[in-house]
Amino acid sequence: MAKTGYSVLTPAPVALVANTAKSVVGVLAPAACGLDLKKIRVGLYGISASGVPGDIELCAATFATNAPGAAGSTSVTPQQLYGRTIAAGFLAAAAWTAEPTVLTVIDAFPLSPNGGLVHYDIPLGDTPDCGPGTGFVLRAKYAAPVSISAGFWVERA
Repeated sequence: MAKTGYSVLTPAPVALVANTAKSVVGVLAPAACGLDLKKIRVGLYGISASGVPGDIELCAATFATNAPGAAGSTSVTPQQLYGRTIAAGFLAAAAWTAEPTVLTVIDAFPLSPNGGLVHYDIPLGDTPDCGPGTGFVLRAKYAAPVSISAGFWVERA
């Protein structure tokens, strides 16, 4: 079956506050279809070699409050990468100032703030998917302030 894929990236580095979890990037599927999460990209801008690793969390989200596009986040325009040309039809955002709810951690890993980098292509058959009206959020928490950039590649499901 033909798929249509999109990238969603933070438009600028997101500043993290010490010891405070922050939703960095997220997507919300439309009512007509779900989304498959295909790739995750994370990069940090720390400069101290003594920086303590922080936590990166991939969350499933119902967006009961503070969905992408609502007050408290920066709207992001998904960029189509492949497939038939079609409007994305889903919402994306970055840098929440008020955390979205309800978030369920589905994966987590530590990452060094000192130039930490993750390019993870999720193996075929293992891609998490969300149903219509739900989505994904990437959240980060570090012991010291640091800036982060992140992105998802998603397909309409």
